[in-house]
Amino acid sequence: MSTVIQALYSPSSVHRLPTEILLKIFAFCLAPDDSNNEAFTALHIVRISHVSHVWREVSLAYPPFWSNIAFKTPYLATTMLERSKPLPIVVRANLTPGGGQFDDNSYRIRCTFKAVSRALRNSDRAKEINLRTGPSERLPKAFEDIRPTSSRLEYLALRGYGDNIRSTVFDVPSSIFAQCLFPLKTLILERCKVVPSDLTRHCSHLTHLELHSVPSFNIGDLFAIFRLASSTLQVIILDSIPIPRGVFERIQHTSFPHLSVLKFTAPNGDSHAHNVFFFLHFMTIPFTANLILEFLILGPTWQIPAPIIPALSRHFTGGDAIRSLIIFQTNLHKRRGLRIQGWAKPSLPGFFYAEDAPSPAVDVHWVCEEAEDGSSLERILIDLASIGPLHAVQALTIARVSVLSVTAMDSLLLMLPSLGEVCIHGSASLRAVCGLEPNGGSITRPPPLVRLRELKRLTIYEASFRNNGTQDVDLHVLRNCLGQLVVNGHETTELIVCYSDACRQDMEELAKHVRHILWDGSINGTTSVPVPPQTDTVLTSN
Repeated sequence: MSTVIQALYSPSSVHRLPTEILLKIFAFCLAPDDSNNEAFTALHIVRISHVSHVWREVSLAYPPFWSNIAFKTPYLATTMLERSKPLPIVVRANLTPGGGQFDDNSYRIRCTFKAVSRALRNSDRAKEINLRTGPSERLPKAFEDIRPTSSRLEYLALRGYGDNIRSTVFDVPSSIFAQCLFPLKTLILERCKVVPSDLTRHCSHLTHLELHSVPSFNIGDLFAIFRLASSTLQVIILDSIPIPRGVFERIQHTSFPHLSVLKFTAPNGDSHAHNVFFFLHFMTIPFTANLILEFLILGPTWQIPAPIIPALSRHFTGGDAIRSLIIFQTNLHKRRGLRIQGWAKPSLPGFFYAEDAPSPAVDVHWVCEEAEDGSSLERILIDLASIGPLHAVQALTIARVSVLSVTAMDSLLLMLPSLGEVCIHGSASLRAVCGLEPNGGSITRPPPLVRLRELKRLTIYEASFRNNGTQDVDLHVLRNCLGQLVVNGHETTELIVCYSDACRQDMEELAKHVRHILWDGSINGTTSVPVPPQTDTVLTSN
């Protein structure tokens, strides 16, 4: 877009472009993209309209050029409203700029509200109303201006923000929804209170429904919307919705043939919010859809909402076999937990940093209170066996688990015979996979890692290879385990060591047992490690 803008301002091109070409360029500039979701800014519009007399005439007579009303320069909003007629307009604004420190009586806030209210009085023409706001005494008056007698509104987003992430910032008056029928395709509400029954009749064409910390909904309210829009919904996101306990027998099973994303989140520990996950019992979604669940479990693991495991089983077994399973502990409120990510692909593309990973088809976060001996965690691992078919899993990550026994690791790896990639975070998981119990005792049988005949890559994060300068247990058990793999004829193709206190000598010893080694991000991993002369191992360090 910046290249196009520079070209437009070039004097050599001013008098050579015919009107038809200019209009196509203007239309291209107005289209939002990934780097600028607000499309053209008011500054660009003013600059282009001042390039030449011809360009000014063309731009003034081109309504789409002015339809995305600019509120960062409020004085221009009235002009844009007039020049955009009779086309639909976009009203997108932060009513309280300045974050939580704004002054509700400041000149800037008063001007912003005045300009936005003026645009909302033209709500008959609005195809998008997208407002973000903190608490303000001016909000009721602004909402009163949304009274269309006919509507083109396809996108409605009302977002509140403030210091308390769970508090309601404003009430949405019922009068907004009472005047006429909205042809809504996108509905996003955040930290606001609304009468659910006011929304239902406007949702028959919804493709995107997103609710964040919105109270007053019950199971029936949500399923009324689901049933009405089941044939068109593509994205459902429910985040921290405090749904009261209700009667589920009255819920009708609903199919969503076009759903691509289903995300349920309840990270704040509200036990009532667990009812959201019971929706899975009454929903049929395509196996190609991304399923994202995140919630906090209070108490023992048997209190996990019962439908989750069966729902995962249906989702996994109905499509391609899950190829990747990731289990890790998150530090939220210092509680232990698990995460499962699954990619329904023939193979998982290689990636080094987490942000480079492709979006998983399944992403489940369990943050739970666990016994210090790790027994609850091990019971969850056993429960995972019921979701199959795990025989096709090719990649496994276990991260930040503080207690993990060799028995639990053995049971898990027996379910995953096709593993080609293992990623370990932390000493507890590394020692368990290499055959060392939490109390330091070794086992007489082969370590769990040795049974993986298809292993091609082993990644170690946050291991403790050194103790007061001398080699520690993590290095010894890993070296011995890699040695057994070589003896058994299953030499690991690649070893990656990251963010660990390894030194040059440690890497040289480990390099003897693998074909390729990458040492990156370690405390002492700032210089290249020479390849031992007795091996042909390729070893690099970043």
